[in-house]
Amino acid sequence: MRSVIVCVDDEPDILRSLSDRLKRHFGRDYDIELASDGEDAISLCAELTAEGKDIALIISDRKMQGMGGDTLLIRLHALYPKALKIMLTGQADVTSVGNVVNAGALYRYIAKPWDETDLILTVAEAVRRFNQEQQLAEQNELLKKTNAKLNSSLSLLLATLEATSEGILVLDRAGKVVSFNQKFAKIWNIVDSASKANEDALLDIILEQLTEADAVSFQISIAQDNIEKHNFLRLKNGTTIEYYLRPQQLMGEIVGKIWSFRDLTQEKQKAAIAQHQALHDALTNLPNRILFNQKFASSLSDAANNSKLIAVMFLDLDRFKQVNDTLGHLVGDLLLQNVVQRLIGCLRGTDVLARWGGDEFVIFLPGIRRREDASEIARRLVEVLQPQFCLQGHCVDVTASIGIAIYPDDGTDSNTLLHNADVALYQAKRFGRNNYQYYSAKERVLD
Repeated sequence: MRSVIVCVDDEPDILRSLSDRLKRHFGRDYDIELASDGEDAISLCAELTAEGKDIALIISDRKMQGMGGDTLLIRLHALYPKALKIMLTGQADVTSVGNVVNAGALYRYIAKPWDETDLILTVAEAVRRFNQEQQLAEQNELLKKTNAKLNSSLSLLLATLEATSEGILVLDRAGKVVSFNQKFAKIWNIVDSASKANEDALLDIILEQLTEADAVSFQISIAQDNIEKHNFLRLKNGTTIEYYLRPQQLMGEIVGKIWSFRDLTQEKQKAAIAQHQALHDALTNLPNRILFNQKFASSLSDAANNSKLIAVMFLDLDRFKQVNDTLGHLVGDLLLQNVVQRLIGCLRGTDVLARWGGDEFVIFLPGIRRREDASEIARRLVEVLQPQFCLQGHCVDVTASIGIAIYPDDGTDSNTLLHNADVALYQAKRFGRNNYQYYSAKERVLD
C-alpha cells in the first residue's frame, strides 16, 4: 500500500499549486491528499490511518484561519510521530517555528513563496528519510522476532538437554566449555558453583577423577577436531563411564564437539535391583517361583549327572487365613516375615526356600545322602514354629504341615516332584496338620 503526503493550506490556489507540483514529482510513488484547514487535516489523517495507510509527510501552512499550522503540527505529531512535518511560512515567525521545533514536531520549514527546486529537494529528502526510518523499524521488528525465535529455540534446546537421561557436555572448537546439563554435573560430582562457571576448573575436575591412562586419552580427544568416538572411561573409584563423542557442525563446518556420558555403574545397579525384584517375593524377599524353578532345574541336572538325592518340600501354615481374618493383613504380613526368619535358621546354606504363594512355601534340599536327612530338617521346621509369635500386641500360635518328595524315587522332573510333594502336603493335612509326610502313591505314611 502506497504511503501518503498530506498538504494543508486554507488558500485554495496555493493548496492546488502545491498539490500539482508534488504529484508531478512524487505522484508515481505517493498519494497526495489535501486538507483546507487544521480540523480537516486531523479528520483526514484519522481516515487515512483507519484505511491502513502510512502518512509519510505532512506539509502545512503556518498562518491559517482557526487552527494555526504550528498548533496543528504539534497535535499531529502527538498522533503520528513517525510522519515528518514541514511548515510553510510567509514571514519569519521565530516564535511559531520555535514552538514546533521545541515540541520535536518539525522536520523543516520552507519560506513562502517557495522556490520550487528547494521545495522538491526538501520533500524528496523528507520522504527518503521516512523510508529509511520505516525500513529500520521493519528491520528492528524482524530482529526482535528473530531474537524471540532464537530465545525460544535456546530454551527448548536447554530443556531438551535437561530432559535427557545422559550427561551432555558441549565444547567449542578450541575445547572450551559452552554448556552442560545437570545430569552431567551429577555424573562427575560437580557441585561447586565456581567450578561450573570456570570451564578450566570443570575439565580439571573430570581429569582428576580418571585413571592416568584414561585422563591422557580424554585430553587427546578434547584436542582433536573431526573425530567421532565411542569408548569407556574408568574412574579411580572403580566407576565406569560410557561416552559418545561427536563433532558439532554448522553449515558444513565443524564448530565444536558434543560429549554424552552415561554412568554404567548406576545402570548396572538399577538393572540388578530390577532383576532382583523380578525374581524375589516383595514381602519376604525369598526367591519367587521363577527363580526357584531356575535353581531347581540346575540342581536336578547336577543330581542326574552325579547320582545325588534331592528332597522337595511343600510347607503350608495351618489355618493362616484365620490370622488374616481376625487380626488383619498387616499382622498377617508381619507373621509371614517372622516365620521366614525362623525357617531360614533351620536350613543349610545350599538349601533353597521360596514363597510359592500366600502362606505356602517350597523348599528343596540338594545333595542329601538319605531320606532321613530330609526328615531331620522337616522335624526342625515343624518344631521351630512352636513358640508363639508376638506381633503388635497380639500373640499368635502357628503350626505347619509339610509334604516331601524325593528325587529320583518320587519323580525325575520338576513338575512330577512338585506335584508329588503337594500330594504329600495334603496327606499331612489329613493326618491332623502340624506334621510332615512323605509322598506315597498309595496315600499312606511311609516315614
